[in-house]
Formats: sequence, C-alpha cells, structure tokens
Amino acid sequence: MNRVHGGAVVTGGGSGLGRATALVLAESGVDTVVVGRRQAALEETAAAASGPGRIVAVPGDVASARGRAEIVSRALEALGRVGILVNNAGTSRRAPLLAHTRAQWQRVMEVNLTASFFLVQGFLPHMREQGWGRIVNIASVYGSLALNSQLYGRMLAGADEQGPIRQPAYHASKGGLVALTRELAVAVAPWGITVNAVSPGMFLTEQSQGLVDPDTIERLRAMTPVGRLGDPREVGQAVRFLASEEASFITGVDLPVDGGWSCW
Repeated sequence: MNRVHGGAVVTGGGSGLGRATALVLAESGVDTVVVGRRQAALEETAAAASGPGRIVAVPGDVASARGRAEIVSRALEALGRVGILVNNAGTSRRAPLLAHTRAQWQRVMEVNLTASFFLVQGFLPHMREQGWGRIVNIASVYGSLALNSQLYGRMLAGADEQGPIRQPAYHASKGGLVALTRELAVAVAPWGITVNAVSPGMFLTEQSQGLVDPDTIERLRAMTPVGRLGDPREVGQAVRFLASEEASFITGVDLPVDGGWSCW
C-alpha cells in the first residue's frame, strides 16, 4: 500500500468484517487500532496480525459520548497520527414490526449512525491539521433495499398480531449513513480528506452464522449473481483501496461489495 499519513482506526474490530479489514490494513503496512467492547475479541484480532503493520486493541463503547472521547484519545496516543477511520461497528434488532421499542430503535441508531458522525467529528481536527484523511463508513445494501420475506424464510417467521418480523432501525441507520457520507464528503474535501461508504452484500460472519439457517444461506448464495457469499477480506480490500492515494479523486461514493446483489 502506498504512503498513508498516520495509522488507522477500525471500530467493531473484534470480529467479522471489522477484524478482516484490520488484518488487511496491517498486512499492507498500516498500524491499526481496533475498537470494540470485548477486550478478548480485540486481543484475538491483534494476535492474528501478520504485519508489517501492528494492531493495537483499544476497548471502548462507540455508543457513548465518553467512550468516543476515550477512543479518540487512546488511538492518537497509540498511533501518534490517525489518517484512516473505518466506521464499521454496527448492530441490529429484529422483532415484530409493532413490537419495536423506542429504546431498541435508539440503540441501533446510536451505534450505527450517531457514533459514526461523532467519531468523525473527534478525528477531523487531526486530519485537517495534517491535510490528509480517509474516512470509510461501512453501510449495507440494506441501506437502500428491504428484506425479502420470501427469500429469508424461517429467519423472518413468527409473524402474529404484532406484525411481520423486520429490522427497520437497521435499514434506516444504514441509509442515513450513506447520506451522511455524501454530506461529509463535500464538507471536508477542501481539507484533503475523502469520505466514502462501502455497502456489503451477503457475507457470512461470526455474528450472522447464529442467525441464518443453512437453507437461507443456500438461497442467499443462489440469489447473488456471482454465485457465492462474500469473503470478509473482500470488504477489507475495498476499504484499503478507498484509503489509498490511488483513490484520492474518489469521494462521496457508496461502493457496493455484494457480488451483484443490488443489480437485480
């Protein structure tokens, strides 16, 4: 990877797409801080690094203002300079439509959308000072698409008088993240900073394995034009490109990494 002005911060780096992204960046020579609430999982990510970049575990809760302030402070302490921020931390809540509570809605929004903006706000002064920065927000194809009830089968079964099982806050938060990406891209472009989104399609991670049955996995594979699910490293490779000098003229885009899923 070409020259990067400072290290990287990857939220949600203890597993799944965040871990894969951190490992790809470290393999490319970028010192990387991984952030999350589970210390042990972060340490596993750090231990899996094969260099030449190092990975540093920084536990923290992106959903709290105090947690975000500590993340910014500790990341700068560990790296000296931060040139790349990957807002990957995310959560979801599936429940019958009429059973979703305000607290559940707010939790998803806080982690997926609010935290992303305020972490950007926390690191922006340092990126502006050095005249260089790369911000990559991990959105989702479901920022613009709805869940197909027939496709997901048993995963969305159990509808009753409370309505069908859905995840509205997740979709709204990811759509908001794409819109936020465009707004920030325009705002910070004069400071030498780019802001882009990556929207993963169907990936099988530690989190999703416990939620998706084998029949659904096969349907998802068949519905993906390239005929397979994604490898989490492929998200990391997209992030690596958007964080590179070669992508300096790319900002405000939403890059689907979905094997053609969103083309149907």
